[in-house]
Amino acid sequence: MTLPRPYINSQPYRSVGHHFMGHELLDFKEGFTISEPSAVLSVLERLGDKERHVAVGTSLVDVSRWRIKIKVEDVKASSQEELFDVSRNSELLFARQYFRIGSILNLAVIPTDSHSLCYYILELDRLRCMND
Repeated sequence: MTLPRPYINSQPYRSVGHHFMGHELLDFKEGFTISEPSAVLSVLERLGDKERHVAVGTSLVDVSRWRIKIKVEDVKASSQEELFDVSRNSELLFARQYFRIGSILNLAVIPTDSHSLCYYILELDRLRCMND
């Protein structure tokens, strides 16, 4: 018997958001696709006329109805240069430190309808909800 998964395999989930940094606004689009036994998290950041794309390749360590545990296997960025001084924004600096090869992230899944995936990233103290 296959245990229920909190996601649809190979279904891309997406979200859009903003992060206020003083007088500037960082826009971002995130994507998360789980294709067992791996997953890809992608982020497109936009600050003014500058743009940066980051793709994080992960492997699934453990999956249950209420939890997804992933291990960062690969990180690729369109530019090694950040769009802003991350050392001046402690929340974003902290988040970037977790997206290093070998890092383990625990996602606590929040029940939703079948078209959404909501999870709380324990290590980052961050809630994400994405739609297909």
